[in-house]
Amino acid sequence: MVVVSLAGVPAATAVARLFFLVVLVPGLIAGAGLLGRRAQIGVAAALLVLAVMQRAIDRPVAQPPSSQWTSELRGPDQVIRHTIILPLGTREWQSWWRRASGAAVYVCARGPLRAEDGLQLWLNGTRLATIAQEQAIGPRPQPTSVGFYRLPVERGDLERNARAVFELRRPPDATVRPVEVCGTFSYRPTAGLEASAFFDGRFWSSPGTERRGRFIVELRIEKDPGRPLAALY
Repeated sequence: MVVVSLAGVPAATAVARLFFLVVLVPGLIAGAGLLGRRAQIGVAAALLVLAVMQRAIDRPVAQPPSSQWTSELRGPDQVIRHTIILPLGTREWQSWWRRASGAAVYVCARGPLRAEDGLQLWLNGTRLATIAQEQAIGPRPQPTSVGFYRLPVERGDLERNARAVFELRRPPDATVRPVEVCGTFSYRPTAGLEASAFFDGRFWSSPGTERRGRFIVELRIEKDPGRPLAALY
């Protein structure tokens, strides 16, 4: 059984299986011995069969999607879009705003970002802000690390349309440096699997269908700046 289980496997797998073989298997066989010789032989045979099946059956495991990735915005002909469905008029929405001091859109991108890089945040066709390092929030191990940027947004602007379409764009006079915007798992976005979309200048595509992911553009209703009561994406 030892040879069958350990032959040709990586070292880490061999160590894990060796623990099973040294600690658990002898205990199972010894315990079966209390029920008689036949029970002991039966348990040993069953364990051997399981070990052979473990090696004989090919069980490929799909790699999970990456927890974080980035997409580049290179020029004005490209757009990153993320749609959030707001629960306007619900008790939940009213409850948040009774306790909130405001709201902000959080965008994850690689820094440092300068105003001349021209990463603009739009809401339903209206430009809200140009994202720069002054809006950075949270720790960053290095200036070039990815991180969040906090952009305040007015409640009135949000309540004009329950379908909030946020876009990241770059104007024609921006620097030529590509700007990397973060993405992550989908985590059931409010607008469905295809809530996020990328326009490369010719075609739209969705990370939701390609990698079950979304761009990290989040709306947070905040008790105080940086202290969210709710996060919507």
